[in-house]
Amino acid sequence: MFRAITDLNEFVWKNLKKDLTGLTPEEIHWRPLPQANNINLIVRHLRIEAQWQLASLEHGEPQPAEATDSVLRLVDSVGFDFEENLKTLDELCTRFIAVLRDMDESLLEKRNQLAYRGYPADLKLPSHFLSFHHPSHLCQHWGQVRTIRTLYLKALGETVPEQFFPDNPSFPK
Repeated sequence: MFRAITDLNEFVWKNLKKDLTGLTPEEIHWRPLPQANNINLIVRHLRIEAQWQLASLEHGEPQPAEATDSVLRLVDSVGFDFEENLKTLDELCTRFIAVLRDMDESLLEKRNQLAYRGYPADLKLPSHFLSFHHPSHLCQHWGQVRTIRTLYLKALGETVPEQFFPDNPSFPK
């Protein structure tokens, strides 16, 4: 089981990272609606969250459960430079995978307890939640990135690359 979770983390990050390459500045900042997120904001958000996830995995630091002053200071300290945030996100995700790969199950359970100690007990989080919370979060935003990229290209009247619109018999042409 542990190997499967590590492989999942690696697979999700590798493929999301691939989908974040080759973007134009216009595509990075494009929004399908004025109030919608753009890819730059999503990458910034993922970079912040990855920092918390890694600190929890490495040291048992608590996952923020509330917007405290220290949480808001950290969020405010992260700029909106796409390239810098993507580079940092890559470093954080790569480190998360390496730490998880070297961790044994009992240490993961201890770090999990520490990381989520501020969360309501009635959530009944699994003892390994920390190992799949991060890739689950990445997957949610990976879908957003692909959707934004597809909509951007369609809005320009361009052909959507096969990677974003795979040949799948369950989707009619």
